[in-house]
Formats: sequence, C-alpha cells, structure tokens
Amino acid sequence: MLRHYGRLGIITAVLVIFLILLSLSSLQTSQASLGATSHLSGEEILGSKFGEAFASKHDTPNAPGVVTAPEREQEGSSQETLPENAPLDEETKPETTPLDEATKPENTLLDAETKSPEDTAPDNASKNEEDTDDSSLSETIADTEEEEHVVKTPTSKIIVVGQLSSENTNWVREEMLEWQNAIYYVDLPDNATSPSGLKTKMNKAKEATPYLTYIVDNYPDFPDVMVFIHAHRRGMPEAWHNDAPNYDAVNMLNALRLDTVLDRGYVNLRCNNEVGCPDEVQPFRDPPSDDKEAEHAYPYVYANFFNATFAEMKEQIPIVATQCCAQFAVSKEQMLQKPKSEYERYLTFIEETHYDDDVAGRVLEYMWHIIFGREAVHCENVFECWCAVYGRCRQSAGAGRLSHHGGGAFGP
Repeated sequence: MLRHYGRLGIITAVLVIFLILLSLSSLQTSQASLGATSHLSGEEILGSKFGEAFASKHDTPNAPGVVTAPEREQEGSSQETLPENAPLDEETKPETTPLDEATKPENTLLDAETKSPEDTAPDNASKNEEDTDDSSLSETIADTEEEEHVVKTPTSKIIVVGQLSSENTNWVREEMLEWQNAIYYVDLPDNATSPSGLKTKMNKAKEATPYLTYIVDNYPDFPDVMVFIHAHRRGMPEAWHNDAPNYDAVNMLNALRLDTVLDRGYVNLRCNNEVGCPDEVQPFRDPPSDDKEAEHAYPYVYANFFNATFAEMKEQIPIVATQCCAQFAVSKEQMLQKPKSEYERYLTFIEETHYDDDVAGRVLEYMWHIIFGREAVHCENVFECWCAVYGRCRQSAGAGRLSHHGGGAFGP
C-alpha cells in the first residue's frame, strides 16, 4: 500500500513540474509576441511622424507618412538621419528644423546634395547667363579700353614749302627723311627749270600761292598728313615763329603729334598766341585803323571766298583771330571737305587780285583756319596746344616759359 502511494506521489510531482514548465514556456512565448508587436508599432509610428514632416515640407501629394522610391531618389541618398533622442515635434516645425534650413536656397551642402537636376538646371542656366554677361561686359570694356588707346598713325606725309631762289631748303631733303616733300620755287622765270621740278606761276601773296598750287595740282591724291611751312629752318629773326628749341623747324616737326592732326583735321603749328590773338583782325572796326590795310581788304576777300554778303559777314566775322604765322598741318580727310573747284577759285583770286603781295598774304594768314573748318576766332590755350600738338605737357600752367616771339617753353 505504501509502495503504491509512493509511486503515485512521484507521478504527481512529475506532472506538476511539467505543468509548471509548460506555463513558463507559454508565458515566454506571449512576452516575445508582445515585444515584437510593440517594436513594429514603434517603427510605424516613427515612420509616420517622419513621413508627415517630410511630406509637409516638400508638398508631396502622397498619403501622410509615405515617401515613395522615386521621391527618395529625387531627394538624394545623403539625407541626414534624425538623432535618436531628438523631439519629433521640434523637427517638424518648419521655422526651426535643420531640414527646413537645408531646403532654403542658400549655398548649403545639404541643399546642393538634395537638389535634383531639374532643380539645379535653372540655377546653372542663370549662373551661365551671368557668367556670359560678365564675360561679354569684360570683353566690351577691354575693347573700349583698347579703342581708347589706339593711336592713329599716318601711312604717308608730306612737307609743302614755298621758297625763293635765294633760300636754302636742303634741310627738308636731308633732315626730314621720313617725309615726302614738295618744294615750290616762287620766283623763277617762266623759261627757268626748277631744281625741285616744281614752281608757281608767280610770286604772289607770300606762302599762299605755293600752298594753293600744291593743293590744286594734287587734288584728290593727297597723303594722310600735309604740313605747310616756310623755307627758313631756324634762328632769329627769320624763324622766330617756330615753336621749338632754337626756333628749329626740324625739332618742331619731329615733335609734331600726327595723331592729333588726324583727329582734328587742322592744327596751327604755332601755339604761342601772343601774336594774332585775341582780336587781331576786326574787319568792321569803327573808326577804321589807318595802319591795317589787310584788315580793310579782309571782308572783300572773305566775300569772294565764301560767297557772303556784308550783312552776313558782320555776323560771321566781327572779329577774326588765331595764332600767326601761316604754318599749319592738315589731314587728307579735312582737305577733301571742299571740292577742288573751291581751291582753284582761291588760287585764281590770289593770282588776279589787285592787292599787293604783303596785303594778300596777310589776309590769307588769318583765313586758313576758317578755310579748314575752324571758327573765326580760334585761339587755343598755349599750354593745352603744346601738350596736344607737340606732346610737351606741363603739370601746371606756370611750368612753361614764354618769350615774346619765340618758341615759348621750348625756346632757347
């Protein structure tokens, strides 16, 4: 009997132990299932919160919490991961979240990484347009600066001189080797041969006849620059009107800025304006001056040259003034502003006029600047003239030295 109860106790104990183990196993299985369910729900919740924030910022039409594969590719794989302990509410605020800052059009790394090619294309196009505009502007500025520094250079130039048989013009041929020359003898008999091959019909109106003879003989085949000058080279008193050291015509012509001649068309070779300015000729002076015969003749010559009435002349030339002394340079372009017939008429008038040599020459001396397009009163500032015509520029007006007749700041 006792043996029977002993076996029964053992069986009972085994069953109890089995039931206990079974209960423990079921409990563990339930806990594992509950833990897995909780874990998945947390991921879903996190995904939903992040998706809502992402969708809110990019205005995606998809359901909240859903970010499709194409959208991920568009936004890029370099999206920063949210910190594990960051408050989701703070991240989803558009005013303060790092994600919102990243989507602003500033040059941030995240912005550059997350922009699609479609997003960046307009920016790149705009930048390319700006670069193109900048490049075009730079080229334009460079071209403008290059144009501003271009110096006009004549390809041909000539010195025109009228000389008496007693005068020496060897300096023109020997010293001015880069220039052509046209030397007109003015006092040779009709049957005489000119050493230079050139001569005028008569000796009339001083230098005016050889000057006009050259123009008529060579029209329109002129060189780029023509210099009309007297025969004497240097020294006092013959060449007192040359603006150069020792009154030397060679020094004066070597310093002459030919680009200024081309730009202006006409320049007086004398800058010193103490003789001829400011009111040398007053054709309608009242009362007339007895010692100014050329002033009396001036309106008659002017009326013939420019077909002007006395009423017109009183308005056009109440005063005529310019630097003396009938030495000047003219460009081809300026010379061709008048037809050949005009110069022929001037020459014919000079050859046929009853005015004597001195008077006719004096009238033309104060008419050349008008013939070549300048106003009746053409008196340049002496220092500005030296700078522009000869490149002898002074920092101040007091730096130059004027002499009464001579080469001024370039005098001896």
